[in-house]
Amino acid sequence: MDQDIVPLPKSAVAMRALLIDIDNCPRQLEHLPEILTAYTRVIACYGGSEPKVPLGMVPVLAAAVHEGRLAIIGMQKKGKNAADFGLAFWAGRLAAEMPPDTEFCILSQDTDLDHVVYMLQDAHRQVERLDGKVQRTRRTTVAPPEPPAESNGDVVGEYCTVYLQPARSRPVRKVTLANSIRAFCKNHRKNIQPEEILQGLVERGAVAIDTKGRVTYPELALASPVAPEVPETPASLSVSAE
Repeated sequence: MDQDIVPLPKSAVAMRALLIDIDNCPRQLEHLPEILTAYTRVIACYGGSEPKVPLGMVPVLAAAVHEGRLAIIGMQKKGKNAADFGLAFWAGRLAAEMPPDTEFCILSQDTDLDHVVYMLQDAHRQVERLDGKVQRTRRTTVAPPEPPAESNGDVVGEYCTVYLQPARSRPVRKVTLANSIRAFCKNHRKNIQPEEILQGLVERGAVAIDTKGRVTYPELALASPVAPEVPETPASLSVSAE
């Protein structure tokens, strides 16, 4: 199972904070230079073995640490959930230090951190948890590109399957949803425009957006797009990326 960071693009208005559980998302260290261009503050915690950082990244990371934008923190007492407690502590600290409109993202496969998400939401903070797991299917170089309309339908269903499940913490504002979609396209579907996915979500009733930019999710379960020329099979919708 591959892990892929889902960075949100920079904004001239909102600040963004990312908290990473290095114990179950270790490959995110490789993406730290890119992550630092998308987030105002980045906190990475680990409770297991000390992570290895490529030497070529040291100058960039050292500068970010010196500027107070990056902290890689090892728990003094190692343990299975040690990093979770570190992330919970830093989530509260950043919530107290950063502006009210700061967008929080917690990158961890541990669902226990949903408790931190709920508490930040209760404090009226924009927050979501991503597990960093995306199942990939290989694409041969000789395969012709899919028609735009068909690709759009597939990618809308794929985005819903990966990011908009009821059990997940989902974006509550249009700007956060749009940022998530842009990151999805950048990392997995570079041939699809984010506006196409957002429009597809609205047209299919997966999301509803009011005039104030608030996002709600109807109770009706999302069905995969129907292809008239191809008979349906009982196989479940596969998640693909890049």
